Amino acid sequence: FLQHTYLAVIAKAIAQAAIIGTPPSGAGALLHGAAFSGSGVIGQSEPDFFDWVLADDAGEALVMRIYRHANRFCLRDIRVDILKALYESLIDPETRHDLGEYYTPDWLAARMVAEVVNEPLEQRVMDPACGSGTFLFHAVRALLAAAKASGMSAAEAARLAVWKVAGIDIHPVAFIFARVTYLLALIPALREESPGDVTIPVYLGDALQWNITHRHEAGPQMGLISDGETLEVFVPAVTITDPKPRLLGEASLRFPAAIASDMSLFERVLSNMINLGSRSESVAHFTAWLEREVSISTEDGGVLKETYEVMSRLQGEGRNHIWGYVARNLARPVWLSSETQKADVVIGNPPWVSFRFMNQEFQDRFRRECRSARLWVGGNVATHQDLSGYFFMRAALLYMRRSGRIAMVMPHAAMSRQAYAAFRGGEVSRLNSLAFRLRFSKAWGFGPEVAPLFPVPSCVLFSEIHLGDEAARTPDRISSFAGMLPRRDSDKDEADANLVETTSLWPTQATRQNGSPYRRAFRQGATLVPRRLVLVEDVRMSGMLPPNPVFPLVRGRAGNQDKPPWKNLEPPEGAVDREFLRPVLLGESIAPFRILVPQRAVIPWDAEKRELMDARTAISRGWLRLTRWLEQTEALWEKYKRSPMSFLEQCDYYGKLTRQFPIAPIRVVYSASGTNLAACVVQDETAIIESKLYWARVENPNEGRYLCGILNSKILRTAIEPYQSYGQWGARDFHKYVFNLPFPKFDEKDALHREIADAAERAEDVARAVPEKEGEYFTRVRRRVRDALAEDGAAARLESLVDELIKAASANARPPR
Repeated sequence: FLQHTYLAVIAKAIAQAAIIGTPPSGAGALLHGAAFSGSGVIGQSEPDFFDWVLADDAGEALVMRIYRHANRFCLRDIRVDILKALYESLIDPETRHDLGEYYTPDWLAARMVAEVVNEPLEQRVMDPACGSGTFLFHAVRALLAAAKASGMSAAEAARLAVWKVAGIDIHPVAFIFARVTYLLALIPALREESPGDVTIPVYLGDALQWNITHRHEAGPQMGLISDGETLEVFVPAVTITDPKPRLLGEASLRFPAAIASDMSLFERVLSNMINLGSRSESVAHFTAWLEREVSISTEDGGVLKETYEVMSRLQGEGRNHIWGYVARNLARPVWLSSETQKADVVIGNPPWVSFRFMNQEFQDRFRRECRSARLWVGGNVATHQDLSGYFFMRAALLYMRRSGRIAMVMPHAAMSRQAYAAFRGGEVSRLNSLAFRLRFSKAWGFGPEVAPLFPVPSCVLFSEIHLGDEAARTPDRISSFAGMLPRRDSDKDEADANLVETTSLWPTQATRQNGSPYRRAFRQGATLVPRRLVLVEDVRMSGMLPPNPVFPLVRGRAGNQDKPPWKNLEPPEGAVDREFLRPVLLGESIAPFRILVPQRAVIPWDAEKRELMDARTAISRGWLRLTRWLEQTEALWEKYKRSPMSFLEQCDYYGKLTRQFPIAPIRVVYSASGTNLAACVVQDETAIIESKLYWARVENPNEGRYLCGILNSKILRTAIEPYQSYGQWGARDFHKYVFNLPFPKFDEKDALHREIADAAERAEDVARAVPEKEGEYFTRVRRRVRDALAEDGAAARLESLVDELIKAASANARPPR
């Protein structure tokens, strides 16, 4: 909140310096946008959550000092790309990741607007996740250009723009910047001819409307109720301590639909409630104004009188202007989703937030909403489901006219990954009743061949309403782009000069059908995170006393992959009973056909009872040293965790740890992700497999070698690439897509199978002979192993045999679609 307060002041200071150009008369004038409203621009800056700083005696000086710092920069000729760069530099990367914000470069926003806004004077355009306002800027500029070409006056064009183009964002700083961006887009028209007062239609709000509870819905009432008759804002009770402790009770602000559905009228009513309430005017004075200027029913007038009385009470308690601000911003998304306000074009870049990065409360709500909308896939891909797909569908449902179009920037995975399977079906539901079905009519693909762009490959999906009962199909082909851009936020001309557009097939949709029978045999390893609470290394003693081999002294292993808050914590340390220290194979612990140096971990497995122990269980069974270790790790977990799970539940997430016991004598493991897949046979009955690896029990070493010969082959790597997700450096995740190839179970009687196993045994010998230097990074060892296999001829021999196997198997199996 302190950070957002600072950023809000910075944003408003930049707006003042860039657009107005003269210093504000004071801190209040700056934060409340006095210079803008005085110039006829309504809603550029307004009283909000961050005015609290003015309540302190030093607040005025602090705000003005921040303004002077911002005004040191040459902002008079600021451009939209510079404004966006300023915003991105102010919001730290971790916050942007948590919010799923990946900002759209100008060239892509301009290209998308040109594609879907083909009648800018007629179409209403809505961006429900507008960020710093890039799409709004280009939509407004397109409208102004069309208006000028048609002979429309600049004043008429400006008034039309603020009626036709609108945006919402949930981030309080983003929306301030978006308003500045919108105003920059309007400046050419405003300079040419004044339109009188204009209200900037960029709103702070929850575009998903998760804070809306309908009267007929079950569940808690959150923030705002919409029942078709009233909008009701709930004001929670709060305890204050200054000047003395007292409880301020809960209340509600109710607005009839006739008021709430007309945003201009709603603004007038709300503003006068606030203004008259701040002067402690009686309800009679408010009623006199209402009866003179607003034509409403007696019943609706009575509702507004009650609301005014509540607003007056809130003013007396010091809460008035904040709740006016809340009422405005809660109501605006509802207003924009009304039938008369829906857009012809919904456009933007929705938040990309994977399920696994949501907190528990968000996960529960997201899962519930996706199930209601028939978008939940679940199962093993549940953690890969993403808010972007739900947001796309929800935005279409709420804000798009039934004859409209929606175009959004999406992760490239949306076109093919299993987690988006329901999304690609296009079925949009609300409250378990089918509303409509979308048809994806066009797609642009931006793989790793386009740089710089986003941290992961992306696409743009275009869709409209699909008429008919049959399932909507995705297009057969997409437009694919490749090229190196001179800068991340290149303009349209630079993109046109550097990008090559070609046509390619719609990406192969991943499937779990058909393929190899080994698919069901393999499991993902255990989720041993935070690693420094599980993985350990020996504590080297500097004295004369040698280490105790029965109770080794260990310390949590700190690594560069640790994430906040864990990376900033001192790792646990203590003596642990030897039987609970086990080798652990991580993704970095294997190379093709061999194991590299494994790590060690504290695994509190009670072999006699066949269960994992927490600290309480360990002490009840007499394991005092293990108890002290677990008490440290459990205390750290409880203090810093972002999950309701216990530490034991975290380590055994989905039973991925306990299912490894009893440990099989022979297993095959392969890497879950990477540039090249690595697989090897494991014959260590004490080793635990971590989640960066997949594993399976096999009957004998030959079956294991047969599998490793296939899994380590370039033939398999090439064949599964269409199914993979893309990271910054290309195709990344292997998961179980390796089993989309229909290679059969090992058969000792099959000569080809035995040949593959024999060739893999030779590869094991070659791989073992490659020295592993102490401290050498695992990718270098893998590269040297592959080089040795190629030089020996073992790799070529295996490729030939695997090619023969796959061709024979494919001839007898229908490949995945």
